[in-house]
Amino acid sequence: MRYTGLLLAAVAGSATIAIAAERVLIDPIEFMVSWPDLVGRDVVITKGRIVAASDQAMVLQLSGGNVALLPPWKDRDDLRPLFEHCTGVLTDDRCDVAAEGTVGKMLVGGGPQLKDVDFFKPVAR
Repeated sequence: MRYTGLLLAAVAGSATIAIAAERVLIDPIEFMVSWPDLVGRDVVITKGRIVAASDQAMVLQLSGGNVALLPPWKDRDDLRPLFEHCTGVLTDDRCDVAAEGTVGKMLVGGGPQLKDVDFFKPVAR
């Protein structure tokens, strides 16, 4: 997983949402509140926990709900530690990530999803 300190450092300050080069940096709670308004936008969710990791899909657990993560995966090398530690439904802090992707709405259930996902180390607060 790559560390995007410069990109994500803006979020570590006081803002819960920051917009940089058409990419929205957003904390997990704000994402769960605002995601319907972000459909079609590229976002970076600053921290969540991966569960049920597989090559076909995985879930990002956030305070307030879950986000379906769907391929294509931007950097397949990021999948190694996720497949090693995050395939179950009970995972630990080794599965904490920041996730970047394009926001969409699930066809079944209507919940949030991210496609074209890339993973980063989460922002330390």
